[in-house]
Amino acid sequence: MKKQLFLLIFFLSGITVFAQNVKPFKIDLNAIVSANDDKSMTYDKASRIITVKRNYENQSSIGLWLDKDISNYNIIRIKYKSLGDYGFHVHTCYKKDPTADYWGDSTYCPSYLTEMVIPIKDGVSTLEILDIMSVNHILKYKFRIDEITLEKISNPQKIDIAAPTGEAPIIDTATSGKFNDSISAWDFVAGLGAGFHYDALHSVSAWQEFGLDCYHWNGAVRPTKEIIQTIRNRGFKTLRLQVASYAHLIDENYTIDPRFMKIVKQVVDWAIEEDMYVIVCGPVAEMLQDETFRKKAEESVHYAGYSVDEKNKKESLRFLKAIWLQYAKTFNNTYDEHLIFETLNEPINCFHEHDWHPQDDCAVCKKNYSILKEYNQAIVDTIRSTGGNNTKRFIMVEGYSGAEKSLYSKVFSLPKDKVKDKLIPTFHCYPMGCGKPYSKKLYQDSVKANLKEWFATYDKQFFLKHIPVYMSEGFHDRSIPVMERINCLKDFFAEAKKSGRSCGVTMINDGDYRCQWNCFGYLSFQDLKWYDNEYVDTLIYGCEGKEYPLSDEFVKKNTLKIESIVGKNLISEPVEKKNFDDGLRISPEILVRSTPAKYKFEFEIETTGSDAIMQFAFTDSNLKWREVVQEKNVKIQGGTLKDGWCIEIKKSGTVSLSIDEKLAKTLEESDCIFINGRSIIIKSVKVVE
Repeated sequence: MKKQLFLLIFFLSGITVFAQNVKPFKIDLNAIVSANDDKSMTYDKASRIITVKRNYENQSSIGLWLDKDISNYNIIRIKYKSLGDYGFHVHTCYKKDPTADYWGDSTYCPSYLTEMVIPIKDGVSTLEILDIMSVNHILKYKFRIDEITLEKISNPQKIDIAAPTGEAPIIDTATSGKFNDSISAWDFVAGLGAGFHYDALHSVSAWQEFGLDCYHWNGAVRPTKEIIQTIRNRGFKTLRLQVASYAHLIDENYTIDPRFMKIVKQVVDWAIEEDMYVIVCGPVAEMLQDETFRKKAEESVHYAGYSVDEKNKKESLRFLKAIWLQYAKTFNNTYDEHLIFETLNEPINCFHEHDWHPQDDCAVCKKNYSILKEYNQAIVDTIRSTGGNNTKRFIMVEGYSGAEKSLYSKVFSLPKDKVKDKLIPTFHCYPMGCGKPYSKKLYQDSVKANLKEWFATYDKQFFLKHIPVYMSEGFHDRSIPVMERINCLKDFFAEAKKSGRSCGVTMINDGDYRCQWNCFGYLSFQDLKWYDNEYVDTLIYGCEGKEYPLSDEFVKKNTLKIESIVGKNLISEPVEKKNFDDGLRISPEILVRSTPAKYKFEFEIETTGSDAIMQFAFTDSNLKWREVVQEKNVKIQGGTLKDGWCIEIKKSGTVSLSIDEKLAKTLEESDCIFINGRSIIIKSVKVVE
C-alpha cells in the first residue's frame, strides 16, 4: 500500500514538473490590428495602448489573429493596465469548437487588476482569434496590453475578480451623533423636495462577471462627486440609491465586499456634503426570476437573492438580516436624519403567477403579504438593534411589488416599531406604464381617474391618520411625448400636494439617455447633459407645490393633435380566422381622445363555414382576461351570444357591439384588445357613433 502511495505521489509530481517545464509561448502583440473597420478601436504598437473612441454604445472589438496550436497549453495569461475606470473583454475563438458560446467564451478583465488567467477549453486544439472587446456604453477610454502568453500550469483556474482581499468591513465607530428628534415623519417627507433615483450602484449583469466594474453595464459610469453635484445643482434635494449588495458578496454568510461598501459610503458622503437627503434602499427580489442569475446564486457565494414566499422564507430572512445589519453598522451615529433607510425594492414572490400583480382574493398572495410583513419587521428590528441614531432613523417601508395599490390592500400593514412616527410607507408609480416597450404614449382620463382614486384611498389609509407616504420611484419614460408626460405630472402633483396630504417623490433615471431600451435617461452621466428640461423643471417645481411656467411656444410645439377614428377601418387588410389561431390585436391607445364618450364597435364579417363565431376580449390594467360580451350594457347586433363568451354569426354582414362610457374608459386603459374567431374573415373593424 505504501509503495502504491509512493508511486501515485511520484506520478502526480511528474505531472506537475511537466506542467512547469512547458515553456510559455509569448504572443506577438504586433499581430493586433492597428484599427477595426469603423476606427472605433485603435491600437498603437509602440505604446501597446488600445483607444476606444466611438459615437455608439454597443461593444467595439479589435482582433488578434493567431491560428495557434494550443495542445501543450491550458491557460491564456493576459497582463495589462487600465488607463481609466474600465477594463475590457477578451473573447476566445477556437477552431472546431463544439461548445462555442458567444457570451460564455468572453472574459472580463477589470480595471482594478493587472492580470487575468483564462483557462483554455477542453476538447479544442487551435486558438484562432483573441478578440479584444470594449465595454458597453462607455464611449471613450483607454487601456494597455502588456503581455499575452500561453502556458501550462498545474491548476488552470480563471482568476476570481470578486475574491475577498482581506479588507475589514466598514463600521461607523462614532459613539454619538446629532439628530433632529423633534421633526415628525409628516413634516420630514414634506421637506424632502425632489428626489433623484441614482442607480449606478445597482448595475448587475447575470451573464458576465464585472466585479467592482459594474457601473457601465446599465449605461452609468463610475460614481463621481461631480455627478452628485450636477444632480444637486439641478434642484434635486434627495438621492435614492439602489444598492446591488446581493451581487457583491464574499462568503456564505452574505458578507458584502468591503470594497463595494466603501464605494456606497463614498456616494452617500458626497451627497450629504451637498446637503442632500439620501435613501439607501434594500435589495430587489426580481433577480431570482432570471434563470442565469438564479444559477449564479446557486453556484457562487458572490450572488444571492430573496423571494416573498413560504418555501424561500427561512433563507430570505437570513439574507435580509445579514445585508441590513451591515448597512446599519456602516451608517449610524455619523449620519443624522439626512440618511434614510428603505427596507426593500419591489418585493415579490418570484415564482408565482401574481408576482407583480398580487390579488386580495388569492390565498397565496394573502400569505405572501404576511411573509412580506415578517421581512419588513425583521429589517426594522435589525436596524434598531444597532443602537445610536439607527434607533430613531426614518425607515421607508415598501408594499408588495411596490405597486400603488399594494399599500391599501386589506392585507398590507406596517411593521411594529419601538419608536413612534418613524415609519414611512412607500410606493412606486408609473401611471403611464413602466418603460418604453410598455408605456402608453397618450395621457388619458382613465389615468387621471386612477391618480385620484389612489390618493383618495391613501387619505383613508394614511393621511387622515397623519401618516405620510413616499413615492420612492416612478413617473415617465422619454418615449412618451413630452406634453403628455407633463400633463400627467401636473395632475399627479395636484393630488399629491393637496391640503391634508404629505407625499414626496423620487424621479426614476437610468443610463439610457439615447432611448434605446427603457428610455429613462434624463441625465447623461458621461457628459453631464440633461434632457427634456421642461419636464424635469415641472417635476422639481411640482415637488415644491409650484407649477413651472412653460412658454407658449413650447406648449404649442409639443401639444399633440389627435384625429377622430370614427368610421375608419382599424385594420390594414382582411384577416381570416380559421380555428382560433393567433388573435388579431388592436392597441387600446388608438381609442384615446379619438372616440366619442360612448360608441359602437362595428365588424364587417364574411363567414366561411356554418360554425362561424367571433371573440372580442381584452386584458385589463391588472392583466385580467375579460370578454367584452360579458361586460355590463353591451348589446349585440348581427349575431347572438354563444356559451356566454363569444358571438355566433349565421351569415356574412355587420356585427356591432355597444360600448358605454364606463367600458370605453376601461378599454382605453387596458393592456391589449383581442379579436379572434372561427370560420370567419374579418374585413373591417370600425368605431361608429
